[in-house]
Amino acid sequence: MTKNRFLNIVIIACKCIRLIYILLFVMMTTIFIHFQIDKNPYKNIQLNFSPSSSFHISKIGKWKVIDAGEDKQVFVLDKIKRGSLYVNYLKYTIILVLLFFSFREFQKIILSVKHLQIFSKDNVILFRRIGKYVFTVFLLTSYTIIRFQEGGISRLYISFTPLVLFSLAFIMAEIFKEGTLLKQENELTI
Repeated sequence: MTKNRFLNIVIIACKCIRLIYILLFVMMTTIFIHFQIDKNPYKNIQLNFSPSSSFHISKIGKWKVIDAGEDKQVFVLDKIKRGSLYVNYLKYTIILVLLFFSFREFQKIILSVKHLQIFSKDNVILFRRIGKYVFTVFLLTSYTIIRFQEGGISRLYISFTPLVLFSLAFIMAEIFKEGTLLKQENELTI
């Protein structure tokens, strides 16, 4: 099965996606550092959470100081409080790292399938790790709060896609666990 074209494409796709996550991290860190040095380019960029087209539950709340002005003057990127900026940078860094690790673990599973070592304890552990990573991403993306000098935005966003992926990862772990047990029993009977 080492010449299976589809498995090779999936492995290459996993490598490309991991590279994209690294590039996103570098871009995010560059913008984060540049923001610390010079806030002027970010004066007119307004933060706005718009609903996406995916299946989710979302609730957005805004608050501001009395007589703070219009939203486009309060919820501007250059007026984010430093603590809020650092917390959100750390949050999105952790999300990128967990997604990177998820694809790395998935690539290991595909490689084991390619080398005909499908039902092994390692694959069970890898699927469980993927499930834990995806659930942590779900928790981190569920709630966002950004504090500005004269107000703030909070967002509760519950997407069902990570929950489905979390469930599928643990279901696959159990399937592979049972397959491993059957394989061991079969080897003992021979």
